[in-house]
Amino acid sequence: MLFILSAADKNINDMQSQLKAKGLTSNIFDSIFECKKKAEKETPSLVLVADNFKEKTNVDLMNSLRKIDSIKNIPVIAVVLGDKKDTATEFFEHGVVDVIKAPLEISEISARINLRIHESRLRHHFTSSQFFWNEAQEKDQGKRTGIFRFYDINNTEIGNIMIKDGRVTAAAYGSLIKEDAFLQLACNEELRFVFNDTDDVPNKNINESITNLLMEAAKLKDEIKKQEGDTPAEIKILVIDDNRIARIMASRVVKKLGFECKVTGPKEMTVRFMANFAPQLIVVNFEDAEHIMDMLWPKPRTENDIPVIIYCDEDVKDINFNQIGKHHISATVYKNKFHEESKHLLEKVNILK
Repeated sequence: MLFILSAADKNINDMQSQLKAKGLTSNIFDSIFECKKKAEKETPSLVLVADNFKEKTNVDLMNSLRKIDSIKNIPVIAVVLGDKKDTATEFFEHGVVDVIKAPLEISEISARINLRIHESRLRHHFTSSQFFWNEAQEKDQGKRTGIFRFYDINNTEIGNIMIKDGRVTAAAYGSLIKEDAFLQLACNEELRFVFNDTDDVPNKNINESITNLLMEAAKLKDEIKKQEGDTPAEIKILVIDDNRIARIMASRVVKKLGFECKVTGPKEMTVRFMANFAPQLIVVNFEDAEHIMDMLWPKPRTENDIPVIIYCDEDVKDINFNQIGKHHISATVYKNKFHEESKHLLEKVNILK
């Protein structure tokens, strides 16, 4: 059974009929709501998503689709009917396993569908991240040696944790290494993993107890849940800048508004620091912003994550941007205007109501 998410379209209807002739039955939905209702009763083998919705962007469609629990691990193929240049790239960046472009050739579509379903079934040997904590504790207690390898929804290896005699000796995730990488991997619920017993692990650059790191990860997960829930009684703001004077001045403004504030430099900033302080807002220097966000969000930061305000020196001529690298940002401001615009900025990111 296939699900097809599409606005009313003759090409899609024709494709559905031709797929049926090849033994592939499907349901067409013109809304995420209807798709979700059906998915609660029947899980599809694959989902096809068309780019023809006027009221929703392709990114919105993919984000909504991935929030449906029963479809989270189901392969998604994009069907591109329009001629917008970056549509395929946009879909790939948000989790599709393949893209089909018009004109729609049914033999190619059928072959791609069967291939992606076959690949999906091969991936079933992966273990969901929700079981990583139990697995990691078992490796600790059993003094095991080997490698945890972590994979994203596209079956791409994106990180690993190496253990020797039940202790963590190395970890990597994107640009992160050591303890920071372990914490991010342990708290990412979208990943899957496999563990391979092997004595061939590299020379250690850390020597940490798995249990101790899991305790830190538990604290980080608790803080993430708090930030996703109700607004905490005490608002904490983190300022990251190598310029001590600039960050102290920003801190004075924040504290004057009645919020708790900590300052640090980009070299001192770690995921551990973030977990321990658990801010509701980050203010970061423009030059350090991409590096810091790559560390905190190996996947692109979105509007649903902790707000990030970029503050800039005057040599940045144009601050009318809402993206740095792959990351969305909440607001921008010049450092010498921060004290004047702070209230407006905090209202914009929902810190001040």
